[in-house]
Amino acid sequence: MRSEEAASLAKILIDQNIPKRVVDWLKQKGFEIVTLADANLRGATDKKIAAFAIQNNMAVLTQDVDFAKMYHTLYRRKLTVILVNTKEGTTQSIIQALDKAQLRLNLKNIQNQLVIITRKRIRIVS
Repeated sequence: MRSEEAASLAKILIDQNIPKRVVDWLKQKGFEIVTLADANLRGATDKKIAAFAIQNNMAVLTQDVDFAKMYHTLYRRKLTVILVNTKEGTTQSIIQALDKAQLRLNLKNIQNQLVIITRKRIRIVS
């Protein structure tokens, strides 16, 4: 894989439901982060966010299960979604789930898949 491809896979589009401290943590881990505000997508529909992510080869990090539904119905193998589904939905629980997931798989290399991360398990849908 060319280095520019590897770098582009590390880009994550952050949905509005992801706390800022999670964004900061991801930046510390070396991820290239783009917020909805950075992309002029604040208030955009999920479909517009998904289209932007596909066009720019980004993964969408979200807590919104609607992105999983869209992946299955509209964007299978076209969109990369990282769905963090912790019961608490707190900054700490999201970071713990992502940290545990990063130990088991390289989140930077996920492409055109749905990854569902909970505190106890990781499910990957191609």
